Amino acid sequence: MPFPQVRFTILLAVAGALVVGCGGSSSPTSPTPTPLTQAQIQTRYTAAATHYNQGEAQIAATENTSCDASSATVSLGACQTALSSQRQLTIAYDNALRAIPFIQSAATDAAHLLGDDAAIEKLLEQAATAPAIPVIGTLQQQIIPLLATAATDATALRTAIGLPAPT
Repeated sequence: MPFPQVRFTILLAVAGALVVGCGGSSSPTSPTPTPLTQAQIQTRYTAAATHYNQGEAQIAATENTSCDASSATVSLGACQTALSSQRQLTIAYDNALRAIPFIQSAATDAAHLLGDDAAIEKLLEQAATAPAIPVIGTLQQQIIPLLATAATDATALRTAIGLPAPT
């Protein structure tokens, strides 16, 4: 007698629909985070920028000696390591920026800076795995104008959050 099975199936479907329809929200709501003060945003940005600048100074010294084809201390391996370190430092800086809830023009400036850095990171990755110093030199010629653009965008971001231009 298949008829009772049909009723049982219909009752299960109705009961399931009632449970779904009467149940609570299927996704928990999280409280809206408290916006950071300008001083907190400045502090977070300054910490990220200071970390980047300190690391970059050390890396630049290695790049200048090991990546310059005319240098007596040119070294493909050391150059690749320095470029890889620069890329990792840039990624860490960008991750720190992404963790800061910028608003209004600062959010736009941060987005521009992150876009610049993404292009730089891609070229740094290529340079860090390049097979020869001349190839690295060619990639560095592409990186240099991007670094200038990123510096301009970083200055705009600093201004937008109330910090002076870097010295």
